[in-house]
Amino acid sequence: MKTIIISWLFKYWLLPLYVNFFRFWRILRPSYIKQSSSLILPPSAPGSVGDEAMMNATVAYLKQKGLNKISLISYKPDREWQGLEKIDDTVEMENYFSYDDSRALKSLLRFIPIASQYERFYCLGADMMDGAYYEAFNCKMLRLVSLAAEMGVNSAVLGFSFNEKPTLASIEALRHLPPSVRLCARDPVSQKRLTYHLNRPIELVADLAFMLKPIVDSEIVLKMYNWINDQHDKGRIVIGINPKNPKLSEVYVKTINTLFSENEKLSFMIIPHDFREYKGISDVVLSDNILNEVTPEIKPYCIQLPTPCQAAEIKAIVAKLDFVLSGRMHLAIACLGQGTPVACITYQGKFEGLFEHFALEGMTIEPETIFKRGTLTQFLITRIDSREEIRQHIQSKLPKIQQLSCANFKS
Repeated sequence: MKTIIISWLFKYWLLPLYVNFFRFWRILRPSYIKQSSSLILPPSAPGSVGDEAMMNATVAYLKQKGLNKISLISYKPDREWQGLEKIDDTVEMENYFSYDDSRALKSLLRFIPIASQYERFYCLGADMMDGAYYEAFNCKMLRLVSLAAEMGVNSAVLGFSFNEKPTLASIEALRHLPPSVRLCARDPVSQKRLTYHLNRPIELVADLAFMLKPIVDSEIVLKMYNWINDQHDKGRIVIGINPKNPKLSEVYVKTINTLFSENEKLSFMIIPHDFREYKGISDVVLSDNILNEVTPEIKPYCIQLPTPCQAAEIKAIVAKLDFVLSGRMHLAIACLGQGTPVACITYQGKFEGLFEHFALEGMTIEPETIFKRGTLTQFLITRIDSREEIRQHIQSKLPKIQQLSCANFKS
């Protein structure tokens, strides 16, 4: 009973009082606010190449627009975002909030005075806002957005998708955000879903990673360029393959074997795009398994992308590929951002909206369907044959998508 009373007092009395104090302090003392400043809430700890792409693109864009004070909330102080120091070595890590922090009161009371010093607070929504992965974490993120906005900090949830079955807690957390918070859907399908559930303005943008500048001169990139150029010089077609789902590994192997038997001019680059392990499985492990299982005659025409590899390096490399099959959305975004034709094995309802941006149909396949013999092979053959037309179509749409990506930061 005592715990319940303390919790009630904190939620309905102490916390609002604390927030209002800093809101009025910002009004009374404008010099308290750090000029040209932004505090960024990442969607996760470092490890996902997709999250890295969004993070680095965001920091680079804000620096380009003249912000001189950018700080990131760090979930794990001992892990760093790759490539960030090359954009701006003055970016600070604010180590005061963590997913597994059970001391909610201490965490929030520490967050409020720090966030109150910034002009802007950006939450990188990614694929977290529908609660499909970590509902409790999602609600925590939105709580911080709400607190920042209540203090008068210019706040927004940037570039996020929303699946067709969001959790009730996630919907409620979004509904309770102050009206001043900008909600930016990264595709038209997500925008429609959010409008239906929330009945409030939802801005249409594109994923932040479309702004990421490729790195073209690193050792890894030059090594991969040399291999791809050598394959092209021999008249070969280079196909990128990204494995995500361990249940599909056997299908990937059979598909590569069959594609090669149909066209011996095909070469394959296996592309890991997430280096985090879950129960001993990662993209790297799956890539190793696939290369070990393909037939011996194919192996001379296969290569695996070295890891770790930065998101900006991968974006540079995929520009040289003829076609890519991806199980991860941000590898697809890297390809589309370079005009490279890409087809995707879907999950979480995230790809439909991405391809609707480009007015591209028929570039996705459901994972349940590809266990039928030959289905994935035929799906790929048809699209590989049409790769040049697809490339031209993507390139014609890309300028508009890049503008929509920048629209995340509209004042």
